[in-house]
Amino acid sequence: TKLNLERLNFVHRVILKSVVKKWEKYKEGIPKDKSAIMEYDALLSLLNIVESFLVRQILTIDPKEIGFNGPFYSLEIPNNLVKVESIKFVGAGEGRETGVQYCPQHSLNDFTAMSESIYNEIKRRVFIDSGYRSPGRQAFLFIYYLVNDNNYSLKENGRWIALPGYSEHSSPINNAIDIATSEGINGFSEGQTSEDFESTEEYKWLTNNAHKYNFYLSYPKN
Repeated sequence: TKLNLERLNFVHRVILKSVVKKWEKYKEGIPKDKSAIMEYDALLSLLNIVESFLVRQILTIDPKEIGFNGPFYSLEIPNNLVKVESIKFVGAGEGRETGVQYCPQHSLNDFTAMSESIYNEIKRRVFIDSGYRSPGRQAFLFIYYLVNDNNYSLKENGRWIALPGYSEHSSPINNAIDIATSEGINGFSEGQTSEDFESTEEYKWLTNNAHKYNFYLSYPKN
């Protein structure tokens, strides 16, 4: 059945609920430190023929059809990933933590150098709140948010999360990193807006200096 990009039909919605249930059970059964790098094929192997067909149909649509105009990066997991241990936030963010993250070695080296400089200059610390995400993790997130947050609208979902292979977080060379302050301010967690992060001293420093460490703001304001 042709997909309704505005809102998937009743049958599609029932199927996707089953998919999310299976994938969440799988996620609960793997070590937490492997969540960010779960494998695409492992997720698909959990599905029956009908579920697999629909998921593949969704995940291989042309992103431009749902309003995403970014480039394709990769469906391959790089072999130089380095684990970044979870960090617990302090102050207003106390009780939340980053969770284990991963980064290709070269981007982690750049981030480490940058975080050392920001501390030396303004005595503030920044952390990796979300680093590399495998295409499998991206597939999980795309379907999960399609079902739970965006009312089965592919167009709405495409405004917030990229399809597998198209997320900057999955680029093996120029991977995106979501940054948080030591207080857990990142501009997107529950109860926060982008302006919350924009108003921090850390953001001001990054705006002026991040390019020295091979980082740039992926999506400038407006």
